[in-house]
Amino acid sequence: MKTYLKTFPKMFKRHLTRLVSVFLMVLVSVGFTAGIGMSTDKMAYSLDDYYRDANISDLILKSTRDTGFTEDEIALAEERYGKENVQKGFSLEIKGGELDFGGMKITVGGVGEGITRIYCFPNSNIYALTQNKPKVVTDNKVYPSDLKNGEYLAWAERETAQMKGFEDGAVTMQVPLGGFTISHTYRLGGTVQSPLHFATRDDASMQYEGEELENVLYIFDCPPITGNLVNDLYITLPDRAATLFSGAYEDKVKTEQEEAGELFADCAPLTLYENFSFASFDAYEGKIEGIGYVLMAVFLCVTLLVVLSTMTRLLEEERGQIACLQTLGYSPLMILSKYLLFAVVGTAIGAVGAWFAGEALSYIIYINFDWNYALPPYSLRPAAINFIIAATVILASTLIATFAAGMHKTRETPAVLLRPRTPKAGRKVILERIPILWNRLSFKYKSTMRNVLRFRMRFAMTVVAVMASTALVVAGLAVLDCCLFQDIGTAAMIGVAIIVLVFAALLNAVVIYTLTNINISERNRELATLMVLGYQDNEVALYVYREIYITSAIGIALGLPFGCLLCLFVFSVLDFGSLGGISWFVWIIAAVLSLIFTFAVTLMLRPKIVKIDMNESLKAIE
Repeated sequence: MKTYLKTFPKMFKRHLTRLVSVFLMVLVSVGFTAGIGMSTDKMAYSLDDYYRDANISDLILKSTRDTGFTEDEIALAEERYGKENVQKGFSLEIKGGELDFGGMKITVGGVGEGITRIYCFPNSNIYALTQNKPKVVTDNKVYPSDLKNGEYLAWAERETAQMKGFEDGAVTMQVPLGGFTISHTYRLGGTVQSPLHFATRDDASMQYEGEELENVLYIFDCPPITGNLVNDLYITLPDRAATLFSGAYEDKVKTEQEEAGELFADCAPLTLYENFSFASFDAYEGKIEGIGYVLMAVFLCVTLLVVLSTMTRLLEEERGQIACLQTLGYSPLMILSKYLLFAVVGTAIGAVGAWFAGEALSYIIYINFDWNYALPPYSLRPAAINFIIAATVILASTLIATFAAGMHKTRETPAVLLRPRTPKAGRKVILERIPILWNRLSFKYKSTMRNVLRFRMRFAMTVVAVMASTALVVAGLAVLDCCLFQDIGTAAMIGVAIIVLVFAALLNAVVIYTLTNINISERNRELATLMVLGYQDNEVALYVYREIYITSAIGIALGLPFGCLLCLFVFSVLDFGSLGGISWFVWIIAAVLSLIFTFAVTLMLRPKIVKIDMNESLKAIE
């Protein structure tokens, strides 16, 4: 047993390159998969945390009558939802400083010619609000103790520079009441950001009659403009166990919205599904999730192909070791244990790195939305489900394939395993059956084409990997093209597209590196023979490079139409862009980038080719 255990570190040292290949493949694919999955979960969690911390209203009942809600209706709402869950308020929009409201002409001075929205609350100050708690941006302008008779405290939701009256210290409001005109003066307590309006661009909630609001004011500790009028009821549903925008939450809110419309006359019940900031942020989450699923499938399929190829080739190279262990009386399960451990170690190390890569990627995707939103704080809740699924699929598939290939090997006798596998019989490749093409090729290209087409499995895996990465590059560039040159999409989508391009490059590089590395290891004797025959380093390297470039070119040619299909799916999920609208240069750039990725990998592999030990490689295998 001690002797057997000593073979473990030797095997890891001997196949360190393959261990690194497995690690890199798992790191890239699981890291991307986990990052995309985490980002959608984190967006949902962050929105849910924000919703709970600010105690966002689930329903806003807006009276469409000039007289607002009656006392009986307010009492009904407090009985139904609980008094602590109902917040009363009054709001209106004033254009150009004047508004006809209920037969009264309300005049506001010092707010300019634009549209001003005013929220009135009976609370003492902004900190006393129980729902939709605004975030204070600036404070200590004026305190309640600084106010004089006839003055009230107001907070502005926009920059104070837009509010001309506050430049002089106050905004005035005149309300005719009972034959008299009541004048109020409002002093600026500071500026706030409403949690209902965290979208910073194109927020329809911040418009009135198609025009952008110039000012939004919160007024406290004063009677509503027309006595005790209440035309807004902010309602928090008592049971908030369901996650925001989940199926359970949607069912509950929609039911309450329908019932509120029946219980309260002349009432428009609004939910967060009608709120632009919340609904659009949730929609982006769904779009990223939809894109992520198909990209996850592409990454995982390619990773499985390469990892399985790596482990299968490792077992083939260990034929002699397996034969020796069989001769010493070790059982098949005992023999296979170290190869299964090798697969577990490579996958586990890659998965650990993928977790941190996924966390970083998730955060990068999240902060990309900063261009369009004043983002809620990034949630610290763990989001591991996609990581667990991806890592488990990779590990289980690798172990199953390793076990199956290993059992096949252990069924062979030691005498068979100790002999080199008989090379496949040579046969004509498909191009040889087309004389008009084959006869025009020089000897080196004939040799290259025979090598490319003879090893069908390696050829197929390389083509599939390059095809997948090229399709990902096309999809990423197509989204970038829509956002940058067609003015469709957002900055957040630009960030996601760039991330897809980066990981497509990594996938291409790792796959080409791994499969070519296996190719070189399998052909050490062949390459050493060329060196003995007098081939220079560059000639030997090109002997291998030509095969890589030809295979990659085929993969790129197939990747472009596959990229079309991927673009169709992405555009349908994002609900913007079209295949016909993609700029012509996107296809050229995609092909060129894929070739650059491949070329960069070949440069990395050159030292391995030119440093082959001719004496060691040409030793006869007895």
